[in-house]
Amino acid sequence: KTDMSETLRNHNQSSVLDDVRRALGRTATLPPEPLEPFIDPTIKADLSELIARFTKEATAVGAQVHRVSDKLQFVDKLAEICAESKGQEIALSGATVFAEMNLTSALSGHVFSTFVPNDTDHEQLVSRLSNGRVGLTAADQAIAETGTIVLSSDEPNALLLSLLPPVHIALLRSSQVTASLDELISRLGQESIGRPDPSRSVTLITGPSRTGDVELVLSIGVHGPKE
Repeated sequence: KTDMSETLRNHNQSSVLDDVRRALGRTATLPPEPLEPFIDPTIKADLSELIARFTKEATAVGAQVHRVSDKLQFVDKLAEICAESKGQEIALSGATVFAEMNLTSALSGHVFSTFVPNDTDHEQLVSRLSNGRVGLTAADQAIAETGTIVLSSDEPNALLLSLLPPVHIALLRSSQVTASLDELISRLGQESIGRPDPSRSVTLITGPSRTGDVELVLSIGVHGPKE
C-alpha cells in the first residue's frame, strides 16, 4: 500500500510538471539563474570606530559600558558597581584571564566576598547564584553593529553567571570587537581550526534580559539579569 501511494504521488507530480512545461513551450526544466550575493561586504573600520559603535549600540539597548586601561582600574570599577548594586558577593567564572590577574586576591581588600563555582551540587550552585547580586564573566567576542557580547561555552559556568545574578559584568578586550555578525562567524570559524572540540557553542547577549510576552509590555530582567 505504501509503495502504491508513493508511485501515485510521483506520477501526479510528474504530470503536473509536464503540464507546466507544455504551457511554457518547453520540453525540459531550466535551471534557475544563480542569485547575486545578498550579504554586504564587511566594511573595514579602525579599532576606535568599532569601539565607539559598540559603545553606542550597547548603551542604546540598556547596557552600561565602562572603559578601563589596567587591572587596578578594573578592580576599582568592580568595587564601584558592587557598592551601587549592594552586592555582598561576586561570583567569578573560570576564565583564564581572571586567574592570570589573580583577581580573587586583588578583590580581597574590599567589603564584599568572591567565589569561583566548582563542581559542587548543581542545585546548590543555582540557588547561590540566584540569591547573589553580581556575576562576572569574560566575553569571548563582541559585535559593534548591535552592541552584542559573545560568551563561549569554553568558559566554565559562564552561562549560569550571565543569567542568574541580577547584575552581569563581562570583561571585554578592545581587540575582541568585530564589526558585524558575519565577521564574528568568520572569526569563530578560523579559531576552531585545529581544535580537538570544534563544535563548541556561543551565546549572544544584547543588553539586559527583556521580554514582551505579557500583553506586549516590555519587561526587563524576567529571564536574566536586569543590568
